[in-house]
Amino acid sequence: MKNRCVWAGCLLAVLTLAACKGDEEGRYHFENRIFVSGDSFTENVFVKRDHLDVTRTETRRLVVSMAQPEARDLEIRFRAAPELLDRYRLFYEDPAAQLLPADGGYYAFPDLAASIPAGAVESAPLDVVFDHLDRLPIDDRQRYVLPVTIDSTDGMAVLESARTVYFIFSKAALVNVVADLQNNCAWPEWTDRTQAVRDMETFTFEALVYANSFDRPISTILGIEDCFLIRLGDSGPANQLQVAFAGKVSPEASSVSRGTIPASPDSRLDLKPFRWYHIAVTFDHGTVAIYIDGELRISARAELSSPEGKSVPVEKVNFAVPHSDETDGKPRCFWIGHSYRLRTDGELFYERRFDGQMSEVRFWNRALTADEITAENHFYKIDPASAGLVAYWKFDDNSRGRSIRDYGPNGFTLTAEREIDWQAVALPED
Repeated sequence: MKNRCVWAGCLLAVLTLAACKGDEEGRYHFENRIFVSGDSFTENVFVKRDHLDVTRTETRRLVVSMAQPEARDLEIRFRAAPELLDRYRLFYEDPAAQLLPADGGYYAFPDLAASIPAGAVESAPLDVVFDHLDRLPIDDRQRYVLPVTIDSTDGMAVLESARTVYFIFSKAALVNVVADLQNNCAWPEWTDRTQAVRDMETFTFEALVYANSFDRPISTILGIEDCFLIRLGDSGPANQLQVAFAGKVSPEASSVSRGTIPASPDSRLDLKPFRWYHIAVTFDHGTVAIYIDGELRISARAELSSPEGKSVPVEKVNFAVPHSDETDGKPRCFWIGHSYRLRTDGELFYERRFDGQMSEVRFWNRALTADEITAENHFYKIDPASAGLVAYWKFDDNSRGRSIRDYGPNGFTLTAEREIDWQAVALPED
């Protein structure tokens, strides 16, 4: 899926090098060619069929490019190319793939055309719409394919190896796309007046996590440093799940006191790399419970020690902190995949990032029960209308950009530090 533009990239690099040598321009000549731009020659269309989602319409986008601008507008037309099914079967070693039926109303391409304006090298995105997919007969192992190819180019030559896109239709898993957060992070834009996350006496965090490595002393999953943070490492092994909490033991205290659950290393909270885990952490008036894959691993009171040695319970947590870069005395704020370090720390800014993938990140205003956490398919999907849901970041957008949609009721869209690297998966795994 990552080799769609290798050819075109090489061509562009050579042309750029040649352009930089103006005196030698006449010695080099490359025919300008039209090609489909993108990351892959295949586009997956996952058809959802479960108790929460049924796919009816899906839209995919095509962009066409060329190596050098022309002095005139160019119109590039596409068409469905069923005759290329056998080529797909052979090249992608998928002999069981069937052609998407032409008589089901699933597609209609009467005028599928893109335009490259004079002086430009790329078209605006062209929407390819597939409809009535709820009527498409499809089972767990069935795949339909529709080849779509460049049909005409206003007289320009076509780069044949990048002429055709194969749209592949298959039944969706419960989770099909996840976010790779290696050296990335995300945050919501709530403020100190965001009541939904202010002074919470009960709450639950959930996430599906997949670690590539545990090569740093601390890996952050989510939360607020020196407030309430779910992480790996610190006072235990680097692969051990931990909840860190902090607060002032009295209004007069000049600094915060800190505590962790577990208070000392506990192998029941160890994770392994290259494996998906469902993590759930509940908070109920100071009692913290940590679940891994639905199994309660530890339950303990969040308590801080006063200078006099007295235990002070943490009875509520305030997540309503305005987002910032945390410099110049600004308070610590809520992050996913990041904590503690400032940009002024240089390379150490990434020291506590989570090296792996995440999906199905959820924030509730109540402590979920064990039965709710272990309910069928709960790890992989929930109803966005569920009672008590504050935010539901599925991390499945699979689109360019830095925004991550909140499927919950409050619209707490996340912003990522950099463009998300989306990864295709099929969860639960067989």
